[in-house]
Amino acid sequence: MSAKAADLLSRKSPCIDAVAGSIDFTPRKAGGKLAAMNIHQIQMAYDKQQDRILLRVSTSERAEFKFWVTRRYVKLLWTILIKMLERDPVAAVHADEKVRRTMMGFQHADAVRAGDFAKQYEETASALPLGTDPVLLSRITAKQNAGAQQFLCMHPEQGQGIDIAVNAELLHMISKLVVDAVAQSGWDLKLAIDPDFAMLPRAQGIPPHKLN
Repeated sequence: MSAKAADLLSRKSPCIDAVAGSIDFTPRKAGGKLAAMNIHQIQMAYDKQQDRILLRVSTSERAEFKFWVTRRYVKLLWTILIKMLERDPVAAVHADEKVRRTMMGFQHADAVRAGDFAKQYEETASALPLGTDPVLLSRITAKQNAGAQQFLCMHPEQGQGIDIAVNAELLHMISKLVVDAVAQSGWDLKLAIDPDFAMLPRAQGIPPHKLN
């Protein structure tokens, strides 16, 4: 992807400031040590020519990670996001799945309402740890450490990816970015935290298909 094309996508697509998240990344060089970086912004933008979603993650350390996300990968990602949200203590206390998903729907509305999705993605990266070209994502897992911190781990078939430390708020914001990007793709994927709650746009405090 050319710099001009990337700039066009960044101008058209929303992003989020993710002050609560961090990235675990091990540099390629031999003997590289695990590095933790603080997430600055996350953006997902559908690329019609590639028929893929471009995922960009920038850090406060001015590094940027770029990935290609396919339709197949979105389905994997969405399944993982829902499972991770179900682990959040506020939702997990509800044994009934319908009640749990309803609670997740309310949490999602609150997170979206509090998020700033109108901000433009900042082109300030001075380092590209995975290279200039986006990495094609293939594998995804969810991990949890002894302190109950969850990690969203996204990697290519071979080579390096990233592990993102997330909380419920960040998971909901990422979910919103996924839904918005897929809506531009024509992939015919039905994605909703809670299908019943999604039918009530007024409950989110915003008009349908618009978030300022």
